[in-house]
Amino acid sequence: MKPISTLLGIASLVAATVAFAQPMNETAPQPQPGPSAQQTESPPPPAATDPSMTTMQEPSGGNSSATNPPNTMAPNSADKHTRLASVLPAGMSSEQACQGFSSEDDCATALHTARNLNLPFDQLKEKVTAGSKLEAAVHELKPDVDAKGAVERARQQARSDNETPQG
Repeated sequence: MKPISTLLGIASLVAATVAFAQPMNETAPQPQPGPSAQQTESPPPPAATDPSMTTMQEPSGGNSSATNPPNTMAPNSADKHTRLASVLPAGMSSEQACQGFSSEDDCATALHTARNLNLPFDQLKEKVTAGSKLEAAVHELKPDVDAKGAVERARQQARSDNETPQG
């Protein structure tokens, strides 16, 4: 009787193993993400008027005239123009804004002054490029403002724009 019960036990164990086991040469199906888990469209490219698109990236090396044409501004001038983008009047490039100023720093100071005091930049630029000191131009456009303090604050902001980021 003992050999029959052992044989029945082994048979039932084999049957249970076969019923629950996967074949050895097949892999279990893996869950696949549904369409809702994948993004089907890429975001649209930035608009041409987007201030972040004002400069093109240059190759990382080389001194060819294709990447560094002669008679251009300082090597990091593209960075300066990018940093000025946040204070430029709508629809105006940094080249247009700075035309007529004696230096890029003077232009940046005027841009920050106009933004800080909500002054029309074109009017402020007109007065300064015609020979007025920036403080005098601010006083003419907004007589009740501390022109000296406003210009000093803008000058500090312009210097901050020109500093090379650490990192």
